[in-house]
Amino acid sequence: MINRRIFNLAWPAICEMMLYMLLDFVDVAFVGRLGAQALAAVSLGAQIYFSVIFLFAALSTGATALVARAVGANNLKRAGQIAGRTLVLALLLGAVVTLCFHLFADAIIGLFHFEPAVQLMAAAYVKITGSIAAFALILFVCNGIFRGAGLTKIPFYVAALTNIVNIIGDYVLIFGKFGFPALGAQGAALATAAAQVTGCLVMVVLLFSGVTQVRMRLRDLLYMGDFDLTSVIVKLSAPAGLEQVLMSMAGILASFMLSGLGTVPFAAHQVVMTAESMSFMPGYGFAVAATTLVGQSLGAQKPEQAYEHGLAALKMALFIMGITGLVFLFFPSLIIRIFTSSGPVLELGSLCLRIAAFEQPSLAVEMVLAGALRGAGDTRTPALITILCNWLLRIPLFYLAIYVFHWGLPAIWGITVFDWFVRAVFIAVQYRRGRWQQISIG
Repeated sequence: MINRRIFNLAWPAICEMMLYMLLDFVDVAFVGRLGAQALAAVSLGAQIYFSVIFLFAALSTGATALVARAVGANNLKRAGQIAGRTLVLALLLGAVVTLCFHLFADAIIGLFHFEPAVQLMAAAYVKITGSIAAFALILFVCNGIFRGAGLTKIPFYVAALTNIVNIIGDYVLIFGKFGFPALGAQGAALATAAAQVTGCLVMVVLLFSGVTQVRMRLRDLLYMGDFDLTSVIVKLSAPAGLEQVLMSMAGILASFMLSGLGTVPFAAHQVVMTAESMSFMPGYGFAVAATTLVGQSLGAQKPEQAYEHGLAALKMALFIMGITGLVFLFFPSLIIRIFTSSGPVLELGSLCLRIAAFEQPSLAVEMVLAGALRGAGDTRTPALITILCNWLLRIPLFYLAIYVFHWGLPAIWGITVFDWFVRAVFIAVQYRRGRWQQISIG
């Protein structure tokens, strides 16, 4: 029974992640037809826009944990209040982000050494998408609210809708179809904005309509009392936001160091990372299930059940990701060929993907148990482990491997496997200690 419930929570989250990957693929496919300058501009603009949005979308972490507790305690009125307060915070933050994008977009884009035409297109992309930052943040927060309530199918269906709007918008606005002007890179930005506004409006209507167990009323948005609730949301979300920032910085620094290995190793690394990201999808899905079930069990005052639900989600993730690891181990070249036909890149990428096969069990442990801890309201522990392992383990070892010992790309992936193993050990120890079962949140 519990395995079926975990699966029913996990598969929509997995499919949702696949849809967002498809969104990136479609944007690149359409814009790539306009030439290198447009592709570079949209890639740069999207990277800046989504990096900032995902930072503040960490509000959804607090919303998920709090709503899960409220639903588990069968306190649906409290769930509505949490939804209302989180949406107000998202609206305010979105307004600030929009203002900052319009004031500083040109200066930020100017830091990148592209030709003026690329800079102009990238700045326009950031300003257009930045105009609907509040809608985007509300959309991501609503995703977290519905996940906390165990309604993971809703974010999946809305992601499907936003994909459809984005694909149609890209085709019509980039190339100028059905009487619309051909807007090029700006058309891609408008399509992205339209998709996120559509998703946001659908989510808000669902919250107000009462068709789900979590219903938000107008008074939940307008009520300015209970400042403790605001502080709890911020307290739970801040570690996730800090984790996102420092993780992004570590990724940029790692890419800078890896560029020193040469063009072929760097290209092979990017291809392996893309292939590896496929394995994140089941881990993400079962982490969402663990977050929801742990939070709801603790809300129902059942800490032992919360512990067992987390382990059950982990076992299912280990099984599926273990199979993924075997595929990586025995058939790496078949996967790498999907992304490249270059002989040297294919050979090196296949070797590194075979090494990456050994990180799959650790990935499952880290992702699922971190999700369980976040569902309990312990957002600090996963953030602390991620930050410390990135900056005190992975980055220093990368530096030694590349600049001191002059090892090749396979060593980098060996370090990555070791890094995930250390994270898995730390998160498993914290989970077994069970201190998270006694955490009290609003």
